Amino acid sequence: MKISQTLRRGALTLMIGLCSTAALAQYPDRVVRIVVPFAAAGSTDLVTRALAVELGAALGQNIVVENKPGAGSLIGSELVAKAEPDGYTILMAGLTNVFLPHVHKDLKWHPLDDFVGVGLVADLPNVIAVNAKTPFKTLDELVAADRAKPGSMIFGSAGVATPSHLVCEMINHQVKIKLQHVPYKGNAPAVNDLMAGHIPVMCNNLGGTLPYMQSGQIRILAQTGKTRSAAAADVPTFAELGLPGLDAGLWMGLVAPKGTPQAVVNKLNAALTKALASPALKEKLGRLGASTLNPSLAAFDERVKADRKVWDPVLKTLDLKTQ
Repeated sequence: MKISQTLRRGALTLMIGLCSTAALAQYPDRVVRIVVPFAAAGSTDLVTRALAVELGAALGQNIVVENKPGAGSLIGSELVAKAEPDGYTILMAGLTNVFLPHVHKDLKWHPLDDFVGVGLVADLPNVIAVNAKTPFKTLDELVAADRAKPGSMIFGSAGVATPSHLVCEMINHQVKIKLQHVPYKGNAPAVNDLMAGHIPVMCNNLGGTLPYMQSGQIRILAQTGKTRSAAAADVPTFAELGLPGLDAGLWMGLVAPKGTPQAVVNKLNAALTKALASPALKEKLGRLGASTLNPSLAAFDERVKADRKVWDPVLKTLDLKTQ
């Protein structure tokens, strides 16, 4: 009897294993969902929708983009972290996932550790910009003005712990000034107030600022990145101006729930690599001020480690949870 039960259990285990292998071989045999943890029409959403076309073609399957905004990307990130780890629900993650553990310290899941990287997608520079009617033509002039009257100048952002907030906080940290934070509910209302002159300064992604620089309403003083974006070739990088720690922009990358089979991750990564090689996608991203990144699995892990090393010391000095 015991031998018979053992044989039956062994046969069941073998059947489950064979079914799992078959399922992996057929992946993806239905629609794949990419969750964007921000509102529609924002930079992350636009990049994701441009990618979805080429990624779907590379996978041979339809890709659906679903927006789940809220709490600085927490809501969408948590949804994917707790999804079935089968490769059919993935997340367009980014630099905000590095920030989230410092904002929500009582989470029962981790915005980085509960995912497996599929690959980096694109880098979108962040910038510091001023209303064109202000006297500031350079970052040095802005810094000098704040030092003359510490804490007298405010900056707007898309909200607490968003990249647009924390890039300005990194500038405060690096050059020892005290620009005061005024959070908005998204980049758009902050940009509107910057153009109207209600706030003098804002940190924002390049894509959301570029049209207003081109129209002469906003002046961009500096941009993140190791090199200047081709879309803003006349704007110096923070590194050129002697500010360390701001050579990384607003990276975006695909992640899957922890526990997703490696074979599925590898298939997604191969499709992502093929998609990012598409000249059509490179052109679309370029119009948004974004540039493609190395999609290798190793490059993803290296980028996350580098960002944690740069940002963690700054984030620990800010009381992000109670602002």
